[in-house]
Amino acid sequence: KINIFLQSWNTDSRKLPKNLQDMITVAKRHGLCLNGLAFSRNIIRQMPIWLHKIKRQHNNNVCRCLRKNHNVKMVGDAEKIAKLTHTTRHTNRRNCACTSCRNIRQNTECTHPNRCYDKAQELLNLLPAKWNPNSRLPEDYEPEELDPAGYRDGKTFDWRITMKGNLANTFRIFTNQEKNTSLPDTERTQINKGPTIEAYTDGSCIHNGTNDAIAGAGVYFPNKEYSHHAIKLPEYVKQSNQSGEIIGIKEAVETVDE
Repeated sequence: KINIFLQSWNTDSRKLPKNLQDMITVAKRHGLCLNGLAFSRNIIRQMPIWLHKIKRQHNNNVCRCLRKNHNVKMVGDAEKIAKLTHTTRHTNRRNCACTSCRNIRQNTECTHPNRCYDKAQELLNLLPAKWNPNSRLPEDYEPEELDPAGYRDGKTFDWRITMKGNLANTFRIFTNQEKNTSLPDTERTQINKGPTIEAYTDGSCIHNGTNDAIAGAGVYFPNKEYSHHAIKLPEYVKQSNQSGEIIGIKEAVETVDE
C-alpha cells in the first residue's frame, strides 16, 4: 500500500468511509504535502522509488523483475539491491556465481541478477540529490549536539535543517504545494575563532495585529564593541512584534559580520 498523499494518481474517495473522505478533503483544502529543506536517510529510504518523477523509466522488463522478484518498492529497497554488486567475488555476468546471485536465482524467478543490480543503481542515480541516499546530505556534517553557548543563560542557535523521524513526520499544511528538489548547502567551511560578542535584540509593535501597526527593532551591545541600533521596519515588511524580533537578530548578525 502507498501513502495516498504520495500517489501520482487521484483516488476515488466516494467509496471510502465518511471520516476518511473528510480527512482527504481537509488535506487538499489546506495544501497538505511533503515539505522540508532536507531529510535524513531514514526518511529518504521510505520514499516509494516508483513514484518519483523517474517513473517513465519504469515500464520495462528489468523494472518489472525488480518489483515482482526483488520486491523493490521503496528507495531503501533499491539501495539494498544496488549494493549487491559489492558482494565478494561478484562479476558483471549473467552466470555470476557469487553468493547473492546464486541465492536470487534459486529463490526467485530472476534470471539475470546483475542486470537488476545495475538497474537499481540507475534508478538511484536518477533521483535528485535531495532524495538520493548516496548524496552528501546535510546530516553528514550536522553535529548530533550543538556546542554550548559559552555564557550564562545563553542559547546556541540551532542551524541544523535535517528533518528526522519517519516519512509521516514530513507532511505539512498551509503550503503552496510547490515541489522543491534542490538541496541547500549549509556546510560550514570556516570555523569562527573570533571573540564572543554579546548582543541583546528585541522587537516592538504599536497597535499590533491591526492595519495601523507600526513595528521596530533594537540592538544593544552591552560591552560597546559596536554602536547600538534602533530600526523602524520598512512598510513592505509585515508590521508585528515577530517581524521586529527577526529584523533585530538580522541586524545584530550583519553588524558583527562587517
